[in-house]
Amino acid sequence: MKLRCLLGLLLWLGVALVRVPAQVVIQVHSFPAAQWGVSDTTLGVAGYVVEDFEDVNLVAGLLIGWNTAAGNVSPANTIPFTFNPVTDDPFGTAFTQGGTGAWDGTRGLINTRTNQSYDYNLVANWGDIVIQFTTPVTSVGFSLQQNDYDVGLVINGTDFGGLQSYTSIAANGARYAYIRIDATSGSISSLTLVNGKLAFNDGLMIDHLAFAPVPEPETVLLLPLGLAALRLLSRRRQA
Repeated sequence: MKLRCLLGLLLWLGVALVRVPAQVVIQVHSFPAAQWGVSDTTLGVAGYVVEDFEDVNLVAGLLIGWNTAAGNVSPANTIPFTFNPVTDDPFGTAFTQGGTGAWDGTRGLINTRTNQSYDYNLVANWGDIVIQFTTPVTSVGFSLQQNDYDVGLVINGTDFGGLQSYTSIAANGARYAYIRIDATSGSISSLTLVNGKLAFNDGLMIDHLAFAPVPEPETVLLLPLGLAALRLLSRRRQA
């Protein structure tokens, strides 16, 4: 009876540990505007799943949402509009500063709840981009542009501060950089890009979102423990 209770406790602890992900530790790599459009191999994302936002359907495993003062949109596997910065912005040319806008193709994702541009003075419509992964990832990359202020990182609900502290690249209102965030410990299940919100709610655009899904490390490590406990319990019953 005592052995059975002990094995049951081990199994319960194993399940509990699987369900509580490790605190993520990140390392940020940046490729400045001068390297705009370089290859996936150079970016370190070769072989990753890539979303270019050229149509409203997102790749499997990716959910996109927005948080804005005018309303929030829960992360979903489709987006409401495909935004072309050259043809789809009747309010100005902010999203074509430094080039045509997109990292590749013609479209990108902006930080409004409809993925459409609004009058730049209607600041409540410009907010944060919420990225979720149905399977946690160990690395995610994206191009970033048009941010006039530093962009904040919130990963798995934890504030990791502003991008500039990792890249040493100042915001310039044009092409900023390609960013790759690696989880050197733990994994990434959600990433929120927080606009500056200083003098006004900042507009920003991302493209070429690349990510590498992997099994939860905790699950892989604890599975042998659970299987060994089950085998020992089975032998005990047969004895």
